[in-house]
Amino acid sequence: MNFSRRRLLQGAASVAGAAAFAGPLGLAQSAFGQAAQKSTVLLVFLRGGYNALFSNADSFAPAGTFGVTGTNTMNLGSGLVVDRSTYGTLPAAARSNMAAIGLNHGISSHAPARTASWSNGTRSYALMLANAMGGSAAIKCAIVGNTFPEGPRPAENGVSMQTITDMTSTINALGGGAADPMVPDRAKAAAALGAARAMSQAQLVDSDTSLSSAKNAYDSSIAVLQGPTTTGFDANALATAYGLAPTARAVNSFASQMMAAELMTLAGANVICATSNAGWDTHGDRTGVIVRQRMEGVILPGLRTFTQRMMAQANRNITVAVFGDFARSLPGSDHARCIGTTVWGSKVKLGVSGKVAANVGMPTQNAAGQAYSAAGFWSYLAATSKAANNPFGVNPHSALVLP
Repeated sequence: MNFSRRRLLQGAASVAGAAAFAGPLGLAQSAFGQAAQKSTVLLVFLRGGYNALFSNADSFAPAGTFGVTGTNTMNLGSGLVVDRSTYGTLPAAARSNMAAIGLNHGISSHAPARTASWSNGTRSYALMLANAMGGSAAIKCAIVGNTFPEGPRPAENGVSMQTITDMTSTINALGGGAADPMVPDRAKAAAALGAARAMSQAQLVDSDTSLSSAKNAYDSSIAVLQGPTTTGFDANALATAYGLAPTARAVNSFASQMMAAELMTLAGANVICATSNAGWDTHGDRTGVIVRQRMEGVILPGLRTFTQRMMAQANRNITVAVFGDFARSLPGSDHARCIGTTVWGSKVKLGVSGKVAANVGMPTQNAAGQAYSAAGFWSYLAATSKAANNPFGVNPHSALVLP
């Protein structure tokens, strides 16, 4: 019987959906493949800004700015002082392996600052890192939620960004869903999608830019269908751990973003991007009350759970980085020109490199003349994740990387 491309896609759709998740074009996409020692970088981006009271609280204590006092901070050692009611509540493993990493992009306008933090103007830093980390996962760079990082994002050696807005199919792929008698054999579905891709090869080559998402979707779907599965995975228990209803599957809150981040960590992703749109452009927040409340109520419940669960696994090298457009300037919590990022993880050494000062300024480089640039920040993440290679150049924060 002769099959058209449409028939092939229809025949494979159900199994691809069960073995993956729906991507931007509705084609199935997901990830598998883990090494014995697996590195994952979780990037939490607060869209609008990231107050440096979280990363460099001691800079503001003498003048009491942003509501920082001698009693609401926590000295973690090695020069790192954090906000007690927020980061002071993170698991001990995070607090003992945490660093404040300076990023001085010199920009105080939202869109340019975001683009500069996530890209070099032509390439995506997140994709560069995901590619550099290597591995065999079908999806190496996952976006949990529906907000992509700013800036260009062309694929890096076939590595592209894939979104998760519903976890059902990913859970099925991990072996945590109910058996579906309507799902066809994985090998046959992979062959069907491969045939469909072959039929489209000429168009994919001729329109390599406009059809790049379609190409990536085909490749990712085929890779996951050809990969292994995981058994004994309890999706309902996972949802409960993140404070969600047992059957919650939609990625529509930060807690669900962290649940999805754990799913993709288990699925072998290298880089996971979670953007919060909870209102971080906090003009007028002179006492820091607003950002503390949002950090405590929106971000930390899910982030604490992810950190506790993932850092407890000895076979994983987890790095978590929290940052935003820029720090909040004085006196009115407006737009600064730098970011005091916060990073914690298995290979993060306690300390500060590139400190935000009392005036919410930051040096442009370290004592060795190495720039506190966005590329320097991503170079640090490449180092903590033990990437196979580092495409970002010199790491100005190398003293804060554990072997």
